[in-house]
Amino acid sequence: MRIGLVLTPLNDSNLRLACQIGVTDIVYYDMETMPSEFLELLHLRSWIEDMGLRLSVIEGGPPMNDIILGREGRDEQIESYKRALDAMGRAGIRVLCYNFLPLSVRVIRTSYTARERGGARTSAFDARLWASAPLNNDGIYTDEQLWDNLEYFLRRVIPAAEAAEVKMAMHPDDPPLSPMASMARIMTSVEAFERLVSIVPSPSNGITFCQGSFAEMGVDIPSVIRRLARHIHFVHFRDISGTPEHFHETFHDNGQTDMLGAMRTYHEIGFDGVVRPDHVPLLEGEEGVATGYTMLGRLFAVGYMRGLMESVCSET
Repeated sequence: MRIGLVLTPLNDSNLRLACQIGVTDIVYYDMETMPSEFLELLHLRSWIEDMGLRLSVIEGGPPMNDIILGREGRDEQIESYKRALDAMGRAGIRVLCYNFLPLSVRVIRTSYTARERGGARTSAFDARLWASAPLNNDGIYTDEQLWDNLEYFLRRVIPAAEAAEVKMAMHPDDPPLSPMASMARIMTSVEAFERLVSIVPSPSNGITFCQGSFAEMGVDIPSVIRRLARHIHFVHFRDISGTPEHFHETFHDNGQTDMLGAMRTYHEIGFDGVVRPDHVPLLEGEEGVATGYTMLGRLFAVGYMRGLMESVCSET
C-alpha cells in the first residue's frame, strides 16, 4: 500500500514537497480531459520520475459524455477511450479512475463554506436545498437506461484495458442519491458495484474505493472493504459526518468512520495499490484555489495516514 497525492498545481515545487513528506506516488487529476497520446504520457511520467516519484494513476479519463448518455457519437468516444488506454499501457501507467456521471450533474455540493474544526471551511450537501434545483440539460434518464449504456461501454472497453494491462476503477456517485435534477445516478450502493464488476468479470474492471462516498451511503466501511476486496484498484481516503441527504466533509481524523479500522482492513486484504487523501478543509491562511485540494490540509492528511499505516504494520 502506497500513499499517492494529487498536486494542484502540478509543478516542481509541489513535487519536491510531496517527496519531503513521504509520498511515493502521483495521481494525475483532470476531470475535463487527460493527456491521451503516448508521448504526452511518457513525458509526464518521466518528469515525475525525475523528481523521485512515480506516476501511478490517471484520474478523470477521456471525454465520455456521449457514452454515458447513449447518444450519437458514443462509438467515436469509445474508440478514443481505447486509444487512450493503449497509450497509458505503453507509458506504464496502470490505473484509470473514472466515473459514470454526465457533465450536467456531477459531484454536487450545496455549500463550500460549511465549518469544520476550528472554523476551517469545507463542503457540504443538503438535499433540502438541492430540492429546488432546475432540471438538468440532458433530459430524463432512468437507472436502466444508464445501466444499458454502461454495459455497452464496458463490453467494448474492458478488452482494450486488458490488452493494455490497465485497471479501470469506477468511482461512486457523490452524493449517492438518485435521481438528481431528473438524471438517474447508478453507482450509489454496494450492490451497484457488485453489479458493475459482474457485467464483464475481469481484473481490469474494478473499483475506486472512495471512503467518503461509501460513508455517505451509511455503510460500515471495514466490512465493505472486505466485501469488495478483490475488485479494489485504488483508494480515496476521506471522511464525512452526516447522512446521504445531509452531510459535510471533515478532517481525516474528525469524521464518522473508523479510519484505523479501515487502514487495518486494507492491510488485512493485502491491498498493494495507491491510497490518496481526498478532499480536505481549507485551513487558516490558505486561499481556495482548488476546493478540497489545497495543500495544508493534505499535508496533515498524509501525516495522519502515515501514522495509521505505521500503527497497523506494528500490529503484525
